[in-house]
Amino acid sequence: MIHPSAFVSPQAKVHDSAVIGPWCLVDAGAEIAEGVILESRVHVYGGVSVGKNTHVYDGAILGGPPQDLKYAGEPTRLEIGENCTIREYCTLNRGTVQGGGCTRVADHVLVMAYSHIAHDCDIRTGVVIANSCQLGGHVRIGEYATIGGVTAIQQRNQVGAYAFVGGTHKVDRDVPPCTKASGNPIRYGALNLHALRLHPESFPEERVQNLQRAYRELYRGTRPTAEVIEELKKGPEPLFQAFFDEHWGGTLVRP
Repeated sequence: MIHPSAFVSPQAKVHDSAVIGPWCLVDAGAEIAEGVILESRVHVYGGVSVGKNTHVYDGAILGGPPQDLKYAGEPTRLEIGENCTIREYCTLNRGTVQGGGCTRVADHVLVMAYSHIAHDCDIRTGVVIANSCQLGGHVRIGEYATIGGVTAIQQRNQVGAYAFVGGTHKVDRDVPPCTKASGNPIRYGALNLHALRLHPESFPEERVQNLQRAYRELYRGTRPTAEVIEELKKGPEPLFQAFFDEHWGGTLVRP
């Protein structure tokens, strides 16, 4: 259904089951999949694909040009996965050529009202981004991580999978997987056991205990970090290095 007040370009691809609400704009080159709902006053730029059953609320702007002085009008993309929820007045920018040309939001992501996702960000499956969060360019958020409200993440930083970042914080360094982060400057508090126990198939109790030991050694111990990392690679968690490779690009820690 397309509301009479909406404008949908003839060069846009819109599935017959999609709902395009009042005063929406869907530009040429946009792709709107099965079951998508655009509530009202949503602007979908060209170069944007919205996966099936994603729900976009009033005033959101999807695929605006990147806010990067190097951007010179090149064709770039924003890809939004399936079953996402994007609440009121969120802004999600397209990528830049220098950053690979694409901003990506995976499946089952919740982005709450007034949040901004900048160019070349990579938001993985199951992420929750609370109200009024501001993500700089090239930020990566690992799967099932949660970002508290009114938090700013500086460009090129990453939050590991299953991590939790508290509200109203400035994230100017990487947050390791499975941890809780808070404070100013940001500090790592403990493992995010709530998230781990929601995924028992990936985190049986033995693995949780091994990760707790690793956390204590890395962030509460007194030995050199490089020495601890080498020991953990050979330790009781045989997939420890593989875990970090999978959930955080192979980086164990960044001071």
